[in-house]
Amino acid sequence: MSIRYGIELVFDPVFTAGVYRLRQFVCGQFGCWAAEMHMLRMQVVPYFECPEEGLPLLDQEVAQVASGSKSRSPGPEVGWNGISEDEESGSVFLDISEVNGTLTGLYHSAIDAVSRVTGSQVPDFAKNFTPRIALLEYGGLPPAILADATECARGAASALTLPVTVKAWRLLIVQYSSQAAGDDWSHGRWANDVGWKQLFSYTL
Repeated sequence: MSIRYGIELVFDPVFTAGVYRLRQFVCGQFGCWAAEMHMLRMQVVPYFECPEEGLPLLDQEVAQVASGSKSRSPGPEVGWNGISEDEESGSVFLDISEVNGTLTGLYHSAIDAVSRVTGSQVPDFAKNFTPRIALLEYGGLPPAILADATECARGAASALTLPVTVKAWRLLIVQYSSQAAGDDWSHGRWANDVGWKQLFSYTL
């Protein structure tokens, strides 16, 4: 079993509930599911390695990141500015935009927190921060059908009453496990059998 960890950001529950309905509709319409998709969040530092004995220190470090973010006023606040697709991965995303410039700072603080844990390793693909929420990931859809899924998501999003701006709610450390991923979590092999559990949660 291959184990990886993620630092994830969850937004205000009202916003999250609306996006959850959107994602359930799109995934159901196009038959694309992964166990990981039962949680709705934005990846900050995805799928990094961390030895089990390093988890207490990781908890302390990320708690400090959350505390530092919480002490600033205003805290992390974002907007959403449309829906995009990634043909290479067969994914559809809700694009997130920074409102007060705090997301990028949060990302760098989280990367630094992971780097201070001996034996941890952030993969290269996780070092380019793109604020977005996955609506459909690694669906294996042909390009034409993926385009349909993107158009479908845009149409469904226009019918939802999503807030224009939303505040971050919780910062999480999540443990992921997958037999199919092996040592490579970069190309979605985990989507076949991924499992997850939340280990730590911090208020923002």
